[in-house]
Amino acid sequence: MHLLASMAVLSPSVLGVVLRHWIKVLSVGCLVCLTSVQAQTLKSEQEVIHLFLQSNLSLIAAKVNIDIAQAQLLTAQQLRNPDVSFNAAGLGSAQGYSGGYWQQPYDNVLRVEQLIETAGKRQLRVSSSELGLQIQDLQFKDLLRALTRDVKQAYYQVVLTQRSVAIYDEILIQLSEIQHANALRWKSGDISETEFRRSELEVLKAKTDVEQAHLRLDTNRQLLAELLSHGTDWQSLSVNGVFPKQVLPIKDDQAWVRKAVEQRADLAASATFIQQQEKLVELAEVQKIPDITAGLQYQHNTSAIIPDSTGVGLSVNIPLWHQYQGEVSIAKASKRAADVAWQLLGVQIKTQVSVALSQFRQKQNVLERYDGEMLSRAKQVRASSVLAYRQGAISLLELLDAEKNYRNTLLEYDQALFDQTAAWLDLMYAVGEEEVR
Repeated sequence: MHLLASMAVLSPSVLGVVLRHWIKVLSVGCLVCLTSVQAQTLKSEQEVIHLFLQSNLSLIAAKVNIDIAQAQLLTAQQLRNPDVSFNAAGLGSAQGYSGGYWQQPYDNVLRVEQLIETAGKRQLRVSSSELGLQIQDLQFKDLLRALTRDVKQAYYQVVLTQRSVAIYDEILIQLSEIQHANALRWKSGDISETEFRRSELEVLKAKTDVEQAHLRLDTNRQLLAELLSHGTDWQSLSVNGVFPKQVLPIKDDQAWVRKAVEQRADLAASATFIQQQEKLVELAEVQKIPDITAGLQYQHNTSAIIPDSTGVGLSVNIPLWHQYQGEVSIAKASKRAADVAWQLLGVQIKTQVSVALSQFRQKQNVLERYDGEMLSRAKQVRASSVLAYRQGAISLLELLDAEKNYRNTLLEYDQALFDQTAAWLDLMYAVGEEEVR
């Protein structure tokens, strides 16, 4: 609309030049668009998250930790294997005996021994391993929550830079049109050479801005591809998305804190780690209760009065010198450290939620100001300035100032949209809200 209104006041010769220029621009633009559609795969936020869940290497590594914890639980659940021994004495002293080996006067002893753990040691190890598996599951959820926040922020960073590219492209087209029109006006003596050269300089600056915007877009696409990991080609990433405008569903700050305490996976993992340390303290304390080794023996010796005999036996390890005081002290110290870490994390969560709420409210206020008046005013000033310049009512410097103000306002508005979205993601992260779909 701004362009058509501006062209309506041009002379027929200038209008013809502008139309030819626009036909060329639109033709090149359509060719670029067709090439982009063929070369790139468009992805929504949901598609990006889906790809992230499938291929992120950090998540794959975290799943390996869960597998290790499951294997440790399986190991703790298994009983100790029995020991089997066979001894033969008197070999080579069978003079006067005939028959096979079993008729020789050798002393053959077969012994089977089984360790029997006392005081519930095995069950304590099993309980500790079960808690360890729970910790790994919770840590995986916490890692997933953190990485999902990072992926979404990277996604919206690409959205932001794509919108910036569109704004700089629009400014370049507008300035190019003005520069082409000024070339004809300069030749006809309507404007000075200084004004014409100034319009040329502004076009060159606008081209530089476009190049820098495309560079930022490529960089952000590479960062998003790095988060997605595993074979993702950044050149194939092009996102379709808009910035969601969020509203706080809960006004009470303390309610947000309570929600975070209830939902945060890292806090739950810290509490579970305390329980695991309590089990390890119990295990260390019962180590001084000796285990029992039960044995069953069979003996065969043809030279003995009773050639075949059986026997049973018990053995224990007497904790005379080593009474596990050091192991108990270490376990108790680890448990105290876990208590302190849990309390510290609780304080940090309260701070994180409070800071995230303050930041979101501030970003929301900034966005409301742009939505309220700033954005519409910048568009009106720019439209009226273009029309006034065509009619000779204002100078080129005044027009360029209006264009700059229009560009900066649009860029700042998009940045405000991104800041509010990022602040919302930070708040959801601080609260522990799971938004993975």
